[in-house]
Amino acid sequence: MTQLANNRVVVVDDEPMVRDLLKEILKDLGYNVVALASNGQIAFEKVKEHKPEIVCLDISMPVVNGLDALASIKTVSSDIIVIMVTAISDSSEVQQAIRTGADGYILKPFTGLQIHEAIQKARKRKQQAQ
Repeated sequence: MTQLANNRVVVVDDEPMVRDLLKEILKDLGYNVVALASNGQIAFEKVKEHKPEIVCLDISMPVVNGLDALASIKTVSSDIIVIMVTAISDSSEVQQAIRTGADGYILKPFTGLQIHEAIQKARKRKQQAQ
């Protein structure tokens, strides 16, 4: 099992404004944002490199979408908390993300409180599962 660095986050979104907003919110919440990525392929490389505890992952992205990236990220470590961040409220994609191993999801536009709560809920579920 890969050792994960606690409180480290990789933020993945193809929109620079969303990436920057997420990064700032997470920093304000006390998280250490170690990498940013604009698509799922880069996200997978950053996750292998940084071994974060948490990944905030958009679903709709070019090159490799969030659902495919999620499956790849979970091969690095099933303990990585992956929170899907999406503008798509289509329940079939959200359900697919959860079946693939997503630990939570947040709809855009989001607030810092929603992000914090999603991460805390996912952490609590992981601890209970251990």
